[in-house]
Amino acid sequence: MKFRHLLPLTLLMTLPSWALDIYPQVSGTIIEMKAMGTEVKQGEVLVTLDSRQAQLEVEYLQAILAIKQQNFDDAKLHLDQTQELYDRLVASHRDLEEAQMNFNAAQRELSAHQVKIQIAQIELEKYQIRSPIDATVEALVSPRNATHINQPQVLMRLAPK
Repeated sequence: MKFRHLLPLTLLMTLPSWALDIYPQVSGTIIEMKAMGTEVKQGEVLVTLDSRQAQLEVEYLQAILAIKQQNFDDAKLHLDQTQELYDRLVASHRDLEEAQMNFNAAQRELSAHQVKIQIAQIELEKYQIRSPIDATVEALVSPRNATHINQPQVLMRLAPK
């Protein structure tokens, strides 16, 4: 008799009717959204947000990368030339050390900037929300045409197949 109260809980846990709420990870204007009742496959785009600003950020960082690459190439050339002069006893040890420090600094700047580009590209991917499962769009919850991550709202609800 003492297990009698667990029966309703067991029945609730076995019901397969669960839903998955989809939230945005970035703020933006909704460009496109799957309609209610649409069947989607895992990985399929559910919502597309306006990504123009994020795309421009990636392009800007790539332009800066070209400058950082040029600085690195110049530092490498200077190091190689200073090493050659040092080997011929024309440049001082201090000149060689300075060239090496400048080269190391340019290399670190280039590497750090490449990481910054990777971060911006990951952020850009967030402007397309993809389905994590095979499902049906059960409901479109957000009536607005924009998202704001400081006031998160469910965009849609997915029911698994």
